[in-house]
Amino acid sequence: MPRELPPKSAVTVQQIDADTWIVKRHRPQRNFVMVAIPVIKELPADPEWEAVEAKLTAHSNRKVAPVEE
Repeated sequence: MPRELPPKSAVTVQQIDADTWIVKRHRPQRNFVMVAIPVIKELPADPEWEAVEAKLTAHSNRKVAPVEE
């Protein structure tokens, strides 16, 4: 094995014929982005948004039949 390949590296071995082998080293993918998102347990009070949310809820509940208990 080549010196660039450290011992116990993850590799794929493919046999082409009786005397030919292809050894490919697995390298970790580096085409990703990690994003940290904070944990929000409770949203702060926002009266303006609560008014908008109440209007959205009232509008979407117009065609919903009332629940009979």
